[in-house]
Amino acid sequence: MSETVQYFGYGANRHPRMIAAITGKLVSELVGKPGILEGFSLAIQSIDQVPDAVLDGAPAPISPQTLLRESWDDSFRSYVITPSIDGHVSGTIWELTTDDRERVRDWELIDFGWYKDTKGVAVTTDGQHIPIITEQLGDNQAVIQDVDGSDYETWLNPVEQFEAVAAKARHEFDERTNTSN
Repeated sequence: MSETVQYFGYGANRHPRMIAAITGKLVSELVGKPGILEGFSLAIQSIDQVPDAVLDGAPAPISPQTLLRESWDDSFRSYVITPSIDGHVSGTIWELTTDDRERVRDWELIDFGWYKDTKGVAVTTDGQHIPIITEQLGDNQAVIQDVDGSDYETWLNPVEQFEAVAAKARHEFDERTNTSN
């Protein structure tokens, strides 16, 4: 069995439907609990603020913005987090396999230069402090607005479109890496 990691999902990734679409698992197979990520603030980024440069070493010679524009129009928006001493963001602490985490990393275009891996500590409703991994906004990127990380809507784009694009991305990732659930 694959090793597990504690992944903090915020925005759409805090919802079981999104994690199921990204990983290919059934919602009933997912293990997660509510948590608050300390030391980060939540914001929204528009598609035109996503990097439009090809990152050296990217899995394919294409920019994150170009990849997003293949599936989304100009109305696309995404939640992002950035370090903030006094910040906190509500989300879900998911128990994922390392393979599932790689699918999330691919979905978030980390190796293409949009987000970057980060670590933090999330606090559960019963006061447990859990070391987590997640993704934060890459360096030198703008946002359109800051958001209250305690009280925000989950879906910035239609949930059905999120699910369809995530399933397509998962299949492409599995073909590229010769893996599957």
